Amino acid sequence: MKENMVRLSFDIPEDEHFILKTLCVHARLSIKDFVHAMILKGIQDLKTEEFRKRLKESIRQSKEGKGRVISSDELDRMVNDDK
Repeated sequence: MKENMVRLSFDIPEDEHFILKTLCVHARLSIKDFVHAMILKGIQDLKTEEFRKRLKESIRQSKEGKGRVISSDELDRMVNDDK
C-alpha cells in the first residue's frame, strides 16, 4: 500500500456486486478505479450542493435585510472551496 493511503472496505449484496463487476468488465475498468471515481464525484456533488445552500441562504438573508452583501473575494473563496 502506498504512503498516506488507507483501506476502505464495506459489504454489499452479492447481486449488486455481480452487477458492478459485470459493468466494470464491459467498461474495461477495475472495480477499484470505478468506485474511486464515484467517490470523488460524490464528494464534488456534496461540495457543490453545500455551496448552493450557502449561497441561497446568503441571498435569502440579504433580501430580508438580515444579511450582508458578499464581496467578490468572499464569493471567489466560496467557489474555490467548492472545487
